[in-house]
Amino acid sequence: MKLKDLVQKIGAQIVNPKGLTEDVEITGVAPLHNAGPQDLSFLTNPRFRDQLATSRAAAIIVREPHDDCLAIQLVHVNPQEAMALASLGFFSYQHRFAGQSPLASVHERAQVAASATIYPFAFIDAEASIQEHCVIYPHVYIGPKAKIGANCILFPGVVVMSEVEIGDNVIVHSNAVIGADGFGFASGKKGITKIPQTGKVVIDSDVEIGSLTNIDRATFDQTHIGRSTKIDSLVHIGHNVEIGEYSILCGQFGVAGSTKIGKRFLAGGQSAVTAGVTLGDGITIGGRCGVSRSLPDGGTYHGVPERPAQEWRRDVVLQKKLPELFKRMKMLEEKVAALKAQESGMESQSEL
Repeated sequence: MKLKDLVQKIGAQIVNPKGLTEDVEITGVAPLHNAGPQDLSFLTNPRFRDQLATSRAAAIIVREPHDDCLAIQLVHVNPQEAMALASLGFFSYQHRFAGQSPLASVHERAQVAASATIYPFAFIDAEASIQEHCVIYPHVYIGPKAKIGANCILFPGVVVMSEVEIGDNVIVHSNAVIGADGFGFASGKKGITKIPQTGKVVIDSDVEIGSLTNIDRATFDQTHIGRSTKIDSLVHIGHNVEIGEYSILCGQFGVAGSTKIGKRFLAGGQSAVTAGVTLGDGITIGGRCGVSRSLPDGGTYHGVPERPAQEWRRDVVLQKKLPELFKRMKMLEEKVAALKAQESGMESQSEL
């Protein structure tokens, strides 16, 4: 890809104070320390700033110009986003099989587009539908009446249960399970009774789901994942949960049933949200944060239970000072006790 085309693709501004030739063919993206003369590189972490002066890259994406940079600089307000956009121009999944294998089990009442790729040993049940240019890897199970949109990739071992609906351009990584029963039980005199989970899961377009993630089907209505949401591995989403578009859920995040989460939600690793609460748009929760109540739009939270980030940081600093404060308090108690003893002795002498 020509540099000028790449610049237009990512929406950057060229800064070239050393007058280097801009008629260069970019063949890939690489880190600063091992980029070659036809590579595009990037500075997304200031810790690597010193490498600007030694990198052999043809061009480097930066937030602002640097005098010591040897390469052509592509200035962008968000270098990480620009790097991602550029990388997409050089990457595509390489599928080693084409067509629809006779070793796959496809029900006669399933609808599979002719352009879809079905690997050996996939199983597609009755009345399921798979749209154009999908790739279904080995040992994928697609249940009755499930709907898979166009250009989706389901990697090995993915389970899509009955009546799940998946939009276009969705990627589901290995061994994720979509549409298993929600955890619905009622306790009573006769023991623990299962509540049938008769709802479904709806995944909007452009979502990516990590390996070993579970998204439970709803009890009666639907569990819903909004457009362009990105879900890491080992995430658990309970029944009837709604997650707004453009959200990011990091590894081992868990959300209990019937919780409503707004747009642009960001959940750190091993964080959790309790059942039945409502979170507004634009909320961030840090790693291992535990949310126990509904929250309005915006804000960053940490801790268990959740607290505003500034308040949590203050508390962490104070906790580190507790041993010192305890020691000082003990010294003060000893001094007060000594003063009281001295005062008691003086009173005894006055009585004599």
